[in-house]
Amino acid sequence: MASAIRRYLNETRRPVYSGALVLPFFLVYHVGTFILRTTYINGADALIMQLLALLSVRSAFASALVLLLSFVIWQVRSDSSWKVSPAKLSAMFGESLLFALALCSGFGWLGSRLSCAADAGTQAGLFERLVLYCGAGIYEELVFRGFLLSLLIIALSRLAGLRKRTAAFWGAIAAALLFSAFHYVGPTGDKFSLGSFSQRAAGGLYFSCLFVTRGFGITAATHALYDMIVGLP
Repeated sequence: MASAIRRYLNETRRPVYSGALVLPFFLVYHVGTFILRTTYINGADALIMQLLALLSVRSAFASALVLLLSFVIWQVRSDSSWKVSPAKLSAMFGESLLFALALCSGFGWLGSRLSCAADAGTQAGLFERLVLYCGAGIYEELVFRGFLLSLLIIALSRLAGLRKRTAAFWGAIAAALLFSAFHYVGPTGDKFSLGSFSQRAAGGLYFSCLFVTRGFGITAATHALYDMIVGLP
C-alpha cells in the first residue's frame, strides 16, 4: 500500500499530469473571456500581458502561450512520458477538492479570529465569477508559485547557499506575502485591512506548501476550486 502511494505521488508530479489537470480550468477561462468579450479578467493574467507588452509582445493569447510554452519546456526537460492515467488524474482532482475543502475549513476558523476576513467573491454574475476563479487558479499560481517561488528557491539555494528545504521555507513565506499584497495593488485592488491581508498571506503560504510538495497542477486546481466553493453559491 505504501509503495503504491509513493508511486502515485511520484508519477503525478510529472508535468504532463499538471497540464492535464488544469486544462479544463484553462478552457473555461479563455473561452469565457472570449464570450465576455474581454482580453483578461484576472489580475495575474493582466500582469503577464503587461510585462510582455514591454517586450513589444501584444496579443490576446500572450498569457495562454506563456503557460503552454512553460508546460512544454517543463515536460521536455523532465524527459518523462507523455502518457496520462485517467484513474490517477481523477485521483488528483479528488486531492485538489479535499485540499480546497480543508482550506475552507481552516479559513472558517481563522476568519472568526480576524477583525476582517478576505472578501468571498465579487458583485459579478455567476458565469463571470466562474471564469474569474478559473483564471485566478491558473495564473496567480503560475506567477506566484510557478515563477516567483521557483526563482526564490533557486536564488536562496544557489546564490545564498541555503539548503533546499530552508530555501523553500523562506521562499514560501516571501511568495505568500507578495501574493497577499498583490490583491491591493492598482485601481481595481481591494481596500487594505490587516485581517484580509493576514488571511490571504495564510492562503498564499498554504498554496506554496502545496506547490513544493504536490506540484503546480494540484495547487492551481485547489486554488480554483476553493474560489468556486466560496464565491459561487
